[in-house]
Amino acid sequence: MIPTHASASAYEGLSIDLGKAAHTVTKALDYVGVDDRSHGRRVGLICHRIAHNLGWDRPTRHFALLAGMIHDCGVSSTATHNKLVESMEWEGADDHCRRGAEFLRAFPPFAEYAATIRHHHTRWNRLPATLDPQTRLLSNLVFLADRLDVARGNFLADHHQNQVLASRGQLVEILAPYVGELFSPELFAAMEQAVKRDGFWLELEDEFLDQAIFETLATWDHSVHLRFDDIMALGEMISRIVDAKSPFTHYHSLRVADLAFHTSGLLGFAPQRRQMLRLAALLHDVGKLRTPDDILEKCGPLTAAEHDVMLRHPLDSKVVLNALFPNTPIAQWAAHHHEKLNGTGYPYGWSGEQIDLETRLLTLCDIFQALCQKRPYRDRLQVGDVMEIMERMVTASEIDPDLFELLRSHAAQLYTIAIREG
Repeated sequence: MIPTHASASAYEGLSIDLGKAAHTVTKALDYVGVDDRSHGRRVGLICHRIAHNLGWDRPTRHFALLAGMIHDCGVSSTATHNKLVESMEWEGADDHCRRGAEFLRAFPPFAEYAATIRHHHTRWNRLPATLDPQTRLLSNLVFLADRLDVARGNFLADHHQNQVLASRGQLVEILAPYVGELFSPELFAAMEQAVKRDGFWLELEDEFLDQAIFETLATWDHSVHLRFDDIMALGEMISRIVDAKSPFTHYHSLRVADLAFHTSGLLGFAPQRRQMLRLAALLHDVGKLRTPDDILEKCGPLTAAEHDVMLRHPLDSKVVLNALFPNTPIAQWAAHHHEKLNGTGYPYGWSGEQIDLETRLLTLCDIFQALCQKRPYRDRLQVGDVMEIMERMVTASEIDPDLFELLRSHAAQLYTIAIREG
């Protein structure tokens, strides 16, 4: 086995910019839209611009920005995303609001946004009386910004982007009949003023969007120091979003993480090194948020085109994880878990010593859990069948033979971990 080159400093707590973390999580969530990859970021910026017209103070404006960016953290499937952009209201919308609030409560730095996200599809005239006035306004602001962006997106489906400025009045009029029922009159009036500025619409274009967000974030200090427990909570939050994408991948990331943590203990890894590998395992499939549901849940073989779509997810994962956890090996371990020792893997076709020990172990755990888990094209395999398949992979020089022997000697115990639910 080859030594790892991860430094000890990689396992210490991290200081991160919470605003940039929200932006990165949002970019990952925007993958769910497949063809529309900026919805969350646009909603965040719209929230901030309307809040500015309301005269809200800077901390509250920035709260609105971050809440808007992460508002769809409960949306994992493209089917749900499509429902949310097809009509003004959707009967099933509350499900993702509830799920998103649950995810946010699990990560302490984002927990304060949970109440706002919980009600961001609740009508203005039906918001619970128990909510404090500010949370009522913030929730409804996210709802209003979300629906405005959906109206904009539907308009652009039939028109050129340059026509938005001339048609801004039409977009506002789409929402006007719902004032007092869906939307707060106060918020709607502030929106009417905000949209008069050309820059409001131009900054929503992909060419200018991130620059506008980062310039806004720069006016307020969002830096926080995360203890390792907080970092793990962030990883678990994101992994739950990924695993919720399909009933056939439910718990996959969590179980791969459990397997990686357990087997790295058998190898004698130091505690912090084990935790870092667990974090990479939790997030190894974050790029699959971009993969359409019908590919992940297809019962038959993938077409060549569908297979090519699947080949993208390691690099999508790498982009997200490098932004979230810079100067750590997390992105590398996660993004390379489909490489094979004989060079037949993807996306780089690495081989031999190019693949470090942690990546080899993560690869093994991912394959083992996937074979143990029920998938749309087959039922769960028994442990003997799993071992037989993986032994053929050893013979083909695809996976590490020493790690496989470790797995085989503890197969019954690891199988119990791999199939656990909840």
